[in-house]
Formats: sequence, C-alpha cells, structure tokens
Amino acid sequence: MKKLPNSLQHPILREIMPIKTMFLQQRAPRVVLLGDRAASRTSLANALFSAPVACSEEDHLQDGTWQTFEHGHGKMRILDARTPASLALLTRAIESERPDVFLFLHVEPRSSEEVAADFERVSQIITALPPVEGSPTPHIIGVSVSCTGECEPETVRRQLREALTDRARNPFADKVTGVFVLHSGAGEAHALAKAIALELPPEAKLEMGRLSGVREVQRELAQVVIKSITAICAAIGAQPIPLADLPVLTSLQAAMVAGIMHISGRDLSLKLAGQWITALGANIGLALALREGARATLKFVPVWGDIISGGIAAAGTYAMGRAAAAYFIEGMTLQDAQRLFKKTKKNQNPPLLRS
Repeated sequence: MKKLPNSLQHPILREIMPIKTMFLQQRAPRVVLLGDRAASRTSLANALFSAPVACSEEDHLQDGTWQTFEHGHGKMRILDARTPASLALLTRAIESERPDVFLFLHVEPRSSEEVAADFERVSQIITALPPVEGSPTPHIIGVSVSCTGECEPETVRRQLREALTDRARNPFADKVTGVFVLHSGAGEAHALAKAIALELPPEAKLEMGRLSGVREVQRELAQVVIKSITAICAAIGAQPIPLADLPVLTSLQAAMVAGIMHISGRDLSLKLAGQWITALGANIGLALALREGARATLKFVPVWGDIISGGIAAAGTYAMGRAAAAYFIEGMTLQDAQRLFKKTKKNQNPPLLRS
C-alpha cells in the first residue's frame, strides 16, 4: 500500500475491509440452544454439518460452557443453555463470547407448563446478555428437531410459530425470524443453515458457508471477494505506470481465486490458485502477452488510455472471479469455466477493445 499513490490508498483500503473482516477475522459461528431439553443436540449438529460430527451419547453432556463441533470444512461453537444447566455458568459463557443466534428447539407433544418453563429460560438467558453498542439482541430461530408419534410437519411448523410469536408467552417474540422442521425432509436442514448464515456477522459467515456447504451462502461470499478485488484491480490498472502493475494485478487475481477456493471448503492455497488460473488459460502464452501488451500500450495515451486500461484490468479480474465461483462453488467443468471466462471478459471489456 505504501508504494501506491496517495490517491489510491484510501479507496483500496475501503475495498480491502470486507475481505479483511471475512478472512483475517474469521471465526466459528456461535449458536445458543434453548427450548425443549428432549430435543437432540446431536441430530441438530449432524444435520447442519451434513456429516456425523457428534454422537448420541453426548446429548446428556451439559456443563454450561461452549462446545466446538468440527468437520473438515469448518467449525461451530454451540452453547446448550437449556435446563438444567447452571444460569451462573451460562451467564459467564455468553459474557465471554457473545452469541450470534438463538435456536429454540422443540419436540412434540409439549404441555403448556413445559413450554412456559422453556420461555422462562429464554427470558433469563437473553436478559443476561451484556449490552454492547452496535450489537442488537440476537434473533431466535425455531427448530423442531424430532417428532414423536404421527405428526404433520406443516402442523408442527404452524404450532411452533404460533408459540414463539405469542407475546403473552414469549417476551422476545419480536426476535423470532423463522421456524424449521428438520424431520420434514433433507432440504429443511439446508434452509436452516442458510437462515443461520443470514443472522451471522461477516467474520462468522465464511465458516458457516464452509461447514454447511450451502451454495447460496458461498455464492454471496464469493461475490464480495470478486467485487472488492475487481475494484482494486481497476484502480491499479488505471494508474499511468506501464507494465509496472502486472505483478500486482497477477497477485491480486491469484489471491481472489484462492479466497473463492477457501469459501467453497477447500484449503487456502495460492499455489493451487495459480495452477487453476494456468489451466483456465488466463495468464500464460501469447494471449496474455497480447492482452497485457495492449493494456500497457494504452497507458501511453493520456487520460483515456488510463481509463480504458483500468477497464481491461477490471474486466479480466471480474471474468476470472466469475469463472472461479462457477467452477469451485457451482461445480462447473473446467471447459465450461473457460468458456464463461472468455464470454464474461469480452462482455465486460470497453467496446473499442472487444475482439
């Protein structure tokens, strides 16, 4: 940054902030469980990870502290705040690590007395949250984890929603954002993971996208990276420094691809990102020499050359990001990703330079 012109430093720092928050401040999502003690924590964790990260023997373990559930792609911190966990221990836990979202677990059937006790615990836990400026009270998501006997999923969903949004029973009814019935089908776990991700701060969304494998979440995160890196490359490419910016742009593009790989659940590797870019055909051979040579030559044309040069740098970067997201997140083949790269770059380039 220090080597760049002063006029560039502020806008680039602004674009770097979302990436810095996402990657350098990355942490596990923090989820607090409330509601019915009979609901299986194991079933919930395994559904969210789409993998056996917990065993049923652990369901009775409840010490009032945060537990880390981990799979190859990510981690999640879970605090089981249901009875009979000590309120003193739970208060200490949420003071040390502020929750991102509350899950109210439910199993049919439930007596009115049991439900009232569950909501009393909700009130105790949320009231114990220390106030933090700029951090509102986390939202509540209702989850029916299992079903005893015969029950219709939509009936369960409706009853749970009615119970959670009844202000006479739940003093925090306005914090309820959704209700999910995990035993209604595999797609419900996917929808729940997506709903949790929407409630998370930027530094926890990446881990949720990796561990859940929800493409919508991964796609959103990848778009943040593509947008920021494209803007930075456009700014650098528009500077009147012929050829001197090529290593910078190449490094930024490799970092962008590596970031998208990481979002998809793979390891963060600049080496593998470079190999993929090479396979894409985006930075080797005569095509690169001609493209970058033309871009550098345009810089010798006052004003307009710089503007067009920045546009070419942005077009190539954006096209590469689109292709990387399609390949690593959407599962597109390399051949299709190559075609997408070429088509997107052509459409994004300044009209006078389109082939």
